Amino acid sequence: MNRVPCKNMGFTLIEIMVSVAILSISLIALMGFSGNTLIKSGRAEQMTIAVMLARQKMTDIELELQKAMKKNEFPDEKSEDGKFDEPYEDYTWAMEIRRVELPPPVQGDEGGQIQGMVAKQLTKEISKTVRELKLTVKWDEMDDEQSVEVVTHIVKL
Repeated sequence: MNRVPCKNMGFTLIEIMVSVAILSISLIALMGFSGNTLIKSGRAEQMTIAVMLARQKMTDIELELQKAMKKNEFPDEKSEDGKFDEPYEDYTWAMEIRRVELPPPVQGDEGGQIQGMVAKQLTKEISKTVRELKLTVKWDEMDDEQSVEVVTHIVKL
């Protein structure tokens, strides 16, 4: 019988080392993507909580203002701040109510005095009856202060 020399059919050490190196580089890249996904997911969760807290606080403030308006009270300027109750004690809020001041109307030759007087009176009435309500919710995220700001307008009819 004629014997054929047996070839070694396995992988060489170099081939195994190259494949392990490629695999480890791929796994490191995937781990980086996974870490970024967790950070983004945590940020989205905190942002959602902040928006929901802002919505709740804004509703509370608007209800208080409506009750005050029924008593014929309308604030000129007001600001408050505070912390939310547990489990959201890491979030703080600041509220500011201020008058809406429109710029004075532009006087032109073509408009006439009557239109200018009407525009001035309208600007004055808006300043008396419209307030801007700005609510800011803040929290710390990775040693950096983050915030959500909500603005609405309250009109006394």
